[in-house]
Amino acid sequence: MALLKAAQHLTSLHVREALLRAFCVGAQRALRAQRCDLHVLDSAVARRRFKRIGGSCAEGVSGDWDDAGDEMTPLADDPFLAGATDRGASFSRLRVDHGWRLAFQIMHAGRLRWILDVQTDSAVAPATIDGMRTYIHCFERLMANWDYANLDTLTGLLNRKTFDEQFDQLIAVAERARRQDGERRENAEQPQPSWLGIVDIDHFKNINDTWGHLFGDEVLIRLADCMRGSFRSSDKLFRFGGEEFVVMLRNVPADTVAGIFERFRTEVEQHDFPQVGTVTCSIGFAQVDDRLTPAELLGRADSALYYGKEHGRNCTWAYDDLVAAGELASTEATSSAQQDADQYF
Repeated sequence: MALLKAAQHLTSLHVREALLRAFCVGAQRALRAQRCDLHVLDSAVARRRFKRIGGSCAEGVSGDWDDAGDEMTPLADDPFLAGATDRGASFSRLRVDHGWRLAFQIMHAGRLRWILDVQTDSAVAPATIDGMRTYIHCFERLMANWDYANLDTLTGLLNRKTFDEQFDQLIAVAERARRQDGERRENAEQPQPSWLGIVDIDHFKNINDTWGHLFGDEVLIRLADCMRGSFRSSDKLFRFGGEEFVVMLRNVPADTVAGIFERFRTEVEQHDFPQVGTVTCSIGFAQVDDRLTPAELLGRADSALYYGKEHGRNCTWAYDDLVAAGELASTEATSSAQQDADQYF
């Protein structure tokens, strides 16, 4: 009954991190486990690495619940987990000093993606293990449905539809940061700003016209791979359509953000694209201001991007820097009160 209720709760969730968290919490409570940890495996099977993305125990829930793979640990460091990934069976167990350690395989997109690592005081009944298999199958289907609805089918990045939801979260982070900065609390660590960048492939129409759309699609796929390799797993990466991509960065100091985008631009320039050879991109970015609408913030980043397009391409520009230099006119952020008033006039 506990697993059934947990599965029903999963079906009500639409945010990826919430699905991962609720799945782990539901398993821990249903199994009455000391703790449950969810590990993600490296997408490159040959690397044989894993990362704990979160866990649940009687004391509470912990973790960032971000299942993109960086800062991973070799599976060789945990022989039990290594064995659990090697076995053909979907379930492994090991007798330990204070009970049992269990491992459940979780599939995604046709391969082993996660391991649910469970510690219990006593052995789990076979009927409960069967129930867990059904619960895991429900989770696998929900994650597949989430991908279908929220990921770009060509590149695997987040799609345009998902942007508004993620933007709301980014704005909430920026609003908290602005309020804390305004309070000027002593001895408190000040949150760093968030940023939004737009990436546009230079002369992409010429690539399609010269080499054909198949090679154009390959350029898009390779550029998306470069994005995953250049940015943090916690950064949100979107394909907006065509050759345009959007990046959301959280908690990045103002004096380092340009270097982050520039490193990615250089990575693209140095990448060898099949048949096409060298491909470049232009980037414009702006600091997130919670008083701006999505259209206004995108407009700032877009203005910086097209300044770069008009001044040689293959470059990175910050909106605020261009405004300070007098190259762009400033678009003022409105107050929250003004935003409320705008709804009626």
